[in-house]
Amino acid sequence: MDSYKDEVIVLQVNNWQTADKKAVCFSRFHGKIVFLAYGARYPKSVSGRLIQPFACLEAEFYPGSRVDKLKSCQLATPMFQMELEQMAYGFLMAEMTERLTEQGEPSEDIYMLLQKALQLLVNRNPRLATLAYLIQLLDHCGIGPVYEVCVNCSRPAEGDGWFSEMQGGFLCAECHSVRGKAESLQPFHEGTRRLWQQLRMLDLAGPGNFSVKGAALMGLEQILHRYLVYQTEQPIKSLDFIRQLATE
Repeated sequence: MDSYKDEVIVLQVNNWQTADKKAVCFSRFHGKIVFLAYGARYPKSVSGRLIQPFACLEAEFYPGSRVDKLKSCQLATPMFQMELEQMAYGFLMAEMTERLTEQGEPSEDIYMLLQKALQLLVNRNPRLATLAYLIQLLDHCGIGPVYEVCVNCSRPAEGDGWFSEMQGGFLCAECHSVRGKAESLQPFHEGTRRLWQQLRMLDLAGPGNFSVKGAALMGLEQILHRYLVYQTEQPIKSLDFIRQLATE
């Protein structure tokens, strides 16, 4: 069986059987890859020491019907040195990348976006870096919400409004009074929309300096997290870790 090589970023690692690891990574040219690394839990296994979240590897795989097999790997770039808060937000990036992408759907754009986001995570505010990545990831996956106009009447978004996960974006006050009361909607303030646009257009490789108001940041997080739960139909596990750190 012919093998293939690619540059990958590891998203998730779990122990498998007695001495193996099962992992998920996102690759530059093959998209999301689920693979088994046999013997990776043995102390002398070089690949086993490298297979950990956020590692960027040059890897070679044998393809399988649903799960590939790791043949070999080596570091493509040095390991990220993360503090605990940075790691928590990195897990959020990794979790949503895994859930929003499908095996067999390559996207070099998503790979490069993730690589730049992880670098930004360790150099700048991890909270903002993660928000910017998730907003841009949604656009790359084709499910970014509408916020420039009302999703119901198409009038330009002005002033404060509401955010509808079911309808996929901004709902003006008039449409909310007619159609939105059946949902439990989040307020979508003008400052939150401006921050969303700012992070959506942010160059992760060179973001520059800017200030953020706390109310807009908190509002954006609440809306975005609810929207991600709606899209994936699953709770976001990594948020529990982030909340735990916030209370310590």
